[in-house]
Amino acid sequence: MWLNNPREVILMRILRPLLLLLVMVLLAAPALAEDVCVVKNAATASSLSTDCSYLRVRCPLDGSVPVTLTIRDSWGYLLYQRDYGLCSGEFCSEDVYLRLDGSSVTYTVSLSCGSDAYQFRVTRTAPRLTDTGVTANGMPLSEITGRRDNKAAVLMDVYALEGSTLTVPLTSNGMQLGYANLTVEDGQLTVSAVLTVDGTIEKATVYVARDAVTAATLGTNRFTGTKAKLNRAIDLHGSPYAAVVVQLTVSYDETTAQPFQEDSHFLKEQRELWEMMMLTTANEAVG
Repeated sequence: MWLNNPREVILMRILRPLLLLLVMVLLAAPALAEDVCVVKNAATASSLSTDCSYLRVRCPLDGSVPVTLTIRDSWGYLLYQRDYGLCSGEFCSEDVYLRLDGSSVTYTVSLSCGSDAYQFRVTRTAPRLTDTGVTANGMPLSEITGRRDNKAAVLMDVYALEGSTLTVPLTSNGMQLGYANLTVEDGQLTVSAVLTVDGTIEKATVYVARDAVTAATLGTNRFTGTKAKLNRAIDLHGSPYAAVVVQLTVSYDETTAQPFQEDSHFLKEQRELWEMMMLTTANEAVG
């Protein structure tokens, strides 16, 4: 747009340098402090791993020396190289962005300080999701308790499972993170969990209800059934059915998880077992 008004021309002449300065400041904005991995002394650095997006390299210098920083990826391609000229006291690089392809990338960092040369490796990993609630997939707990709940209960025919193991997926927010193994041996239940993602189980609790009345309190403070840990034998006291909630807290790399596909046939069987459990509980109540 052409500016014919002299006042507009003068205003643009005043604003143009300010706008240019603002753009330069935004482009040069440093990374957030918590997202920067700082190597405090390149002279003594060894291989390290970080989920930070940026890398900052520091190194004490002996006198005034020319400094060059070079960073290459796992395939030897140049990611960053800068000649900082003569530096003295302590060298400190700018924050260099480390690209992430997949779950991790290893970079080779080379720092030349005059006649001295230092080299170390930095592996950038995907940030982990922490404190993630994970549950064994079964019948939605909301259908059992009538309350809103994103967990699920695994319905078991105890007699049919005697001497065998039922394996069900461990899921969270539509993603599969592993499997839970529910084994019945001599009327006792043992639950174990295996992650198929790159992660760790921080906490794990198993809740077992042996009748429909108790199952209706799963997920509440009024639960009166059995509460146990993984890999512990739980006595089912001869009950023909059980409703089991396996609740985990997991930290994991989300790039290693796979989308979960619901098994409609398994869900149908779970609902049928719940009906049998309710019927059995009702029959026992009336003698």
